[in-house]
Amino acid sequence: MSFGESMSIATDASVKTVICFDRAATVLFGCSADEFFHFTKLNPLAASMVNQVFDGEMLRMTLTRPQNRNAQHMRVASVVPLRSGVQPAIVTLRQICTKNASLGNFSTTNHSS
Repeated sequence: MSFGESMSIATDASVKTVICFDRAATVLFGCSADEFFHFTKLNPLAASMVNQVFDGEMLRMTLTRPQNRNAQHMRVASVVPLRSGVQPAIVTLRQICTKNASLGNFSTTNHSS
């Protein structure tokens, strides 16, 4: 299994949709696509929570044009978080799931550290 994550990014001039494949996505997710898939099977709301985990994060991305002429979106070649405290998504999601399990609930809005 491999990542093929679509995300919207804001630049100084516009908002663009880009595609983040395995190498770059692994930096953000902190695990393989298989591991994330199995995690979301056990924690179904985790997949939608990824958007909230990265919402507002500042990242430096290197974008490349797709090799396939039919592809519509730029590709993320590399990604580096600009804030020192950014954790991979899987780490944050595990913390949220553990915290919410101990509270007896699973909320998609309770992801503060």
